Amino acid sequence: MKKTILLALLISSIFIISSCTAYQTVSFTEDEAYVQVYDSLADNKDDLFIKANDWMITTFIKATSVIEYSDKESGTLLGKYLMAGTVKTGAYGVSVDTRVYSKIDIRVKDNKARIIITPLTDWKYDSSGFTIYNYSKEQALLDMAALSDSLNKKLESTVVDF
Repeated sequence: MKKTILLALLISSIFIISSCTAYQTVSFTEDEAYVQVYDSLADNKDDLFIKANDWMITTFIKATSVIEYSDKESGTLLGKYLMAGTVKTGAYGVSVDTRVYSKIDIRVKDNKARIIITPLTDWKYDSSGFTIYNYSKEQALLDMAALSDSLNKKLESTVVDF
């Protein structure tokens, strides 16, 4: 009986402590979108479009990341990219969705390209690491910079024609 009471007290104290955890809501505005412009590229618009499209195909490896629009004539590529998170289903069928998506907007012109990365939804995180919400705004910005650097390497690469 004592063990049962102690166990119940232990479980309830864990719930109380975890409910007092402060979550920080992360949100991006249009002004805070990650923007990178690449000037002085060596290729014309058509070649840059092909490289950017190839980059999206190789970068969007999960089925949840997709190219949603592409127009070679205008040099536009738009996609939805999974930055972080998963959907987890617990033992009682309760699902927790922690996915953070971003809109990736790539525009190319002769010798120029621009990428804009904007997270699509707000999300919450707990920096203590005790919960599944542990994707901070700082980490999102680092991931956006890594995506941008990856695109830059692809745009500056040379294409072998057969």
